[in-house]
Formats: sequence, structure tokens, C-alpha cells
Amino acid sequence: MRLFPIRAALFALALALTSLGIAAAQQQPENIPWENSMAIAQKMAMGLLERQTGSKGSPQTSVAIEVDLNLDGTPEIFAYRYVAGCDGINCGNFLFVLEGDSYHEVLGDVPGARLAPQDKISRSSFKRNGFFDIQLDKMTIGWDGKRYVDASTFPVSSLDGAAFVAACQKSKLGEQPSQSDTEQAGAACQCQLNRFQTTGLQQADLDTYTASLGENFEYPMGAKQKAWLDLSKAAQDVATGCDVASGKTQWPPAYLNHGDQPQQKLNFDGFLDACPAQDFILTNHKTGSPDRALALCGCLAREIPTYGVSQEALDLLARYYRDEISDADLEAQDADLLTAHDKASEACLSQFPAK
Repeated sequence: MRLFPIRAALFALALALTSLGIAAAQQQPENIPWENSMAIAQKMAMGLLERQTGSKGSPQTSVAIEVDLNLDGTPEIFAYRYVAGCDGINCGNFLFVLEGDSYHEVLGDVPGARLAPQDKISRSSFKRNGFFDIQLDKMTIGWDGKRYVDASTFPVSSLDGAAFVAACQKSKLGEQPSQSDTEQAGAACQCQLNRFQTTGLQQADLDTYTASLGENFEYPMGAKQKAWLDLSKAAQDVATGCDVASGKTQWPPAYLNHGDQPQQKLNFDGFLDACPAQDFILTNHKTGSPDRALALCGCLAREIPTYGVSQEALDLLARYYRDEISDADLEAQDADLLTAHDKASEACLSQFPAK
């Protein structure tokens, strides 16, 4: 099997799974931001696949993409490892999610997930427990809090939703709604109710959320505040998912303060070898583990090119991370590089997920 068809399939999969700044990429020759993103994912996936499969060195036709499935700004790594006659155990599709101190592979327990064709994998409009559902051929998988599982195994509920639909419609409509406004609001509210039942929302929680749509609702405080915030966030995700499914809006990606310079196509291997091993990266209070250091370095690799950094400058940073040159040496050779690096670091650390 040639590499090109797999790369093409993974490109289509990236479009289906999540926004990777493809619009910005298409404004530059050769889709350079996309090529850089894929190169970073490929390098990161190499070590993760070696650890997961116990085999040193991935086949030449293995490819990977970055997909942000929980919109936290730290993409997950989707990798496809091609082996002739793949048995679906140590080859096929892999999805690595940073949870706590480590990257965890989260498709291994889903029957058939390893062998699902890339052109039959797509991201749902809906989130569950903070992550998007994914369509794997004929199976929908959802996040259970630790990994992806067959969505049909989740509990569902049967809700009395009349009060919710009425309150929801009232909150969406103005003083003199038109018939089309009323129909659209009714469809959106019914969609939300259907999704609440699909995700197993309890009647008491629906009643609480319904009350919050009215006037004079007293927001829970103290010990009940966290439960309310979790409910409110889940309900907002459902509402956004319904609006996305209807074509009314799109999910907003996590915002990072990017640079505004055209990117150059770069080789990140040297940088991504040096960065996670650097003490000030590994021991930062937001990292503290090799996998978290790798994730932060992946973010730095994505952000630094947005400041127009060249291959020579990136290689200079790699030398800096290997302690081969000092701050003064670096600044003497490229006066703007440390400034770009520090801005990228600030952006990445501001979005970096908690342990």
C-alpha cells in the first residue's frame, strides 16, 4: 500500500474529526500549516506507537494527525499504523489522549475500532462527557470519562420534557416571534430533549435546568455549586451540538494567541527530540512528566511557526534545548527568536490542561 492514499484518507479524516486551521492552511501554498501539523503529529505518534505496540520503529506507511476532540487546545493524536494483513491488535487505528500524567490509547477496547476505514470515521456534532462522539463505520462511540466505548452501552433515560420544551422555547423567542422562529425554536428544544435522553440525564437534573431558564432562579452555591456547573456545562454542550447539527453554528475551537506570520514548512524532529528532555520543560509545574512535556512541546512546535520561524531558527532552538548554546548565544544569532519562543510558551501554558 502506498503512502499517498493513506495520507489522503487521513486528511479527509482530519476534516471530519475536527478543525485544524484548515481554512488558514488553504490560504498558503502547499497547505503549509496542515503539513506542519501532520509532521508534528507523526513525530509524536512514533514514540507513542512504539510504546503501545512494543515494536521499535513504525512502518514507513504509518501516518498521524492532530485532532482536538475536547476543544481544550491540546490536540489528541490519531495515528494509523499500516501492516499487511493487519490483525487489528498492534496495527490499524490508534487514538492517544493526554489524561493526567500520561498519554493513554483509548480505542483498544472498542471492537472493530482498529480496523475501521478512515473514510468511514467522522466526528459527531455532539459532545458527551466533554469529548465529541465519533462515528466509526456503523458504530457510534462516546467518551465515558476515561476512554471511548460503544455509545449503545451508555444508559438512556425517559424524561417528562414538556416543561423543559416550553421553557426552552420561551427563552429563545422574542416579544413577537414569527411562525418560522417558533418552528425553529421548537425543533432546537426538541433536539436538546432528545439528546438529554440519549445521554441519560436524570429527571431531577432536567427539572433543575428547566428552572434555570426561567426568572428568579437561585443558582446553587456551596456544596451544590460544582454539580450545578457540571450540569450547566453539559446542557450548554447539548444546545451547541443541536445548533451545529442544524447548520446554525459551528463549534468554536480553543483560542491560542497565535503569531500572525506566514508559516514555513519545517522539520520538527530535532526540536521534538530535544524539547521534552529539557529540565525547564520537564519540571515546569504544569508538566512534571515525560508525556506532559511531550504534549507541551507539541504545542510549542505548532505555535512557533506562526511567528515566521525558519528551519535554521528552529534548529537553533533545538540546540538551545540541548544546552549547547546559552540565551546570549541564541539572542546574538537571532535577536527575535527568544521573543517568539516566549510568546508561544505563554500561549501554550495558558491553555495547557490540568493534571
